Amino acid sequence: MSIRRLPLLIACTALAAGLTSCDRVKAKIKDILREHAPQVIEPPKPELTPEEQAMNKMLENPEVFEEAPDKPVPKAIAFELNKSSTVSILGYHDFRDRGGSPMMIAAPKFREQMEAIRESKIPVVSLSQVMEWKKGRANIPQECIVITMDDGWVGVYTYAFPVLKEMGFPFTVYLYKKYVNIGGRSMTWDQIREMMQHGCEIGSHSVSHEALTRKDGRSDEDYKAWLLTEMEESRTFLEQNLPGTKITSFAYPFGNHNDDIANLTLQIGYENAVTVNNAKVAFDTADAKLGRYIIHGDNDSNFKLATSFRSRGGELGTGKVIAADQKDEQGIPLVQLLPAQGSIITDRQPTIQADLSRLGQVMPESIKMRLSGFGLVPFSFDPQNFIVSYRLPIKLRRPEYSVSLSFQRAAGQPEELVHWTFKLDLAAAYLPPATAEEPAPALMSAPQP
Repeated sequence: MSIRRLPLLIACTALAAGLTSCDRVKAKIKDILREHAPQVIEPPKPELTPEEQAMNKMLENPEVFEEAPDKPVPKAIAFELNKSSTVSILGYHDFRDRGGSPMMIAAPKFREQMEAIRESKIPVVSLSQVMEWKKGRANIPQECIVITMDDGWVGVYTYAFPVLKEMGFPFTVYLYKKYVNIGGRSMTWDQIREMMQHGCEIGSHSVSHEALTRKDGRSDEDYKAWLLTEMEESRTFLEQNLPGTKITSFAYPFGNHNDDIANLTLQIGYENAVTVNNAKVAFDTADAKLGRYIIHGDNDSNFKLATSFRSRGGELGTGKVIAADQKDEQGIPLVQLLPAQGSIITDRQPTIQADLSRLGQVMPESIKMRLSGFGLVPFSFDPQNFIVSYRLPIKLRRPEYSVSLSFQRAAGQPEELVHWTFKLDLAAAYLPPATAEEPAPALMSAPQP
């Protein structure tokens, strides 16, 4: 029956039944509606998959909705620029298989020098990393080395590149326009591009490689125009032939420059320029006057000067170096160090110690301890136990430190050196203390009889 006809049916039924009471009429209406109401068939409940059943069971667990307890969140560590780093820039020219000349080093000698750097653990960084530091954007190691080569001789590709690639050392090659890809002993573009895929950066070395301070009878106006051509045309030439490369560094031919030339170098868009002055680079070194140690053939003199850092007690190749992990015949470390070599500590104010008791005689007055960022430090020495100790008076703030301990065994004997590094876990160091603190590393003490 149509739902529209129900009111009429209800009225007729009520009259036929003689219902006059309102309550009785309402009751009758309910009966009629119930009788004629449409049947509602509930759809069957879908069967749950095993995964859905497991999910429902998990959701029935009230612990699922409990809030996790608050955990201490490490504070963000603000970047702190270390302005005390020191950089040595090495400068090479040509290479050959054997026998050197003032501008040409023998390949075996070059490998020997690179191996000395690797064994010393002095980091080798790129020139662009040094500039990021000087711009205040990033830190570099406390003491580090940059390797450069001038002119573009093919010997760089043949002899130096394989060694640098093997050791993973970045380097910079300065090219001048008139000596690129011209045959003979010049490098090709393919060789240059191959080196750039393995840590090589390219710098400009002028157009003609003439001394920039020589006017050669030019008027002031012509001389300045010539200077601009030498500097700008070389950069444009390199950038056009090495698409995507931005040339930001310039090497003065023969190192010849003056204040006007240095200022012009920066004015036309170079970020830095290198000289041939034997000087290390500090944070405040003028960007257009970065010193370099030019290596003259097989002569080690400038190499030793360049690799001599205050914290290491001497240049590479001099004195005797005792490895931090060197052991005696019984397998016991010759020098016990604290913090240990390569260790990671959380104490921002540690005690630095070295136990020299297994070395035999040591002259106390010859002992020197250096800590990166601090220089020479006022250590204490226990002559009975031969323990050198230094307690940091302030909290450390950088992620890595190096320690150098030098001494002599007797007067007239060569200086000996122990060098080691340790790292500071800054995130852990800044966290609030846990409920049960870990015990601090035990300090060294004299062996008990």
